[in-house]
Formats: sequence, structure tokens, C-alpha cells
Amino acid sequence: MNRSKVLVLGGLLTAALIAPAMPALADKEHFEHHENNGKHKGWEKSTGKKFDEHDRRNYRHPDPRFSHRDNHYDYRGHHNKAEIHQDFKDVRSARKEVSDSRTELRKDYTELRNDRMELRRDLRNGASKGEILKDRQEIRSDLKEIHGDRVDLRNDQSKLDSARRELRGDLRKR
Repeated sequence: MNRSKVLVLGGLLTAALIAPAMPALADKEHFEHHENNGKHKGWEKSTGKKFDEHDRRNYRHPDPRFSHRDNHYDYRGHHNKAEIHQDFKDVRSARKEVSDSRTELRKDYTELRNDRMELRRDLRNGASKGEILKDRQEIRSDLKEIHGDRVDLRNDQSKLDSARRELRGDLRKR
């Protein structure tokens, strides 16, 4: 017999042996458990507790065996709502300050680059000493401005970090 005939006969033999065993291999839970799937089909016949999973009392105090650190629960009735709201405002304003500082720093770097290009152009074209001194003075003032902006950015970032820390601490307290 050639190879294809052997494969066909082997497949038929395997199917003949597996077909009678299919009901025994079936998932029993699938056939025994009839789920409601959210559709009301008469009164539930279960004898379990009426509010098994959806009892509101369980939202506040979850089962400690299943609690995880990163889970968020329903925090109704926390008392420091105004403080948390102010903390969110502080974080938002600190982010805005950091964004503005970065924009200002970027503009100053662009201005420095343009002033350096102007100095190079003046040097190539043989400009007067007064013009070259003026360009160098502009570059020095740009560098001082960049230094100040970097200090401001660092301060704004530290304010943002402290505001985030304060918000995180207040959220843990509730």
C-alpha cells in the first residue's frame, strides 16, 4: 500500500475510536450549569444569599484575602474632598508651569542658535569689531537667560513632585 492509503486508513481508525468517547470527554459543567446571562426568565431558583456579589456593603470593605495594593474601591463618604480637589488643582497648575518653563527654555535655545549663526556670518563676511562684540554680548546674555530658565524649570519640577506627593498622601489617607 502506498503512503496516502495508509494515512487515510489511519485517520478512519482514529476517528472510529474517538467518536464513541466524545460524550465522556464533554465538559460536564457546561451542560449542568445554566446561566441566566442577565435575562429575566422567572424567579431565580438558587438558595444562595440574595446579594452574593453585588452587595454594596462589600464595596467598602472587600474580602482581605483578595485585596491587592493597586485596587481601587468605592470610596463614598470620604471627608477631605475639598483638600483632594485643591491638590488636583495644584498638580495641574504645577504641570502648566513646567510646560511653560520648557517652552521658554526651548525659545531661548533657538535664540542662542540664531545669535551664534549671526556671529559666524559676521565673522565670515568681515564685519566690524563693534558688530562682533555686540553679537558676543548677545550670546552671553542668552547663556545667562538659559541658565536662569533651567533653574526655574528645576524649581517647577520640584514643585510638581511635591504636589504629586501631597496628592498621593491625601489619597492614601481616605
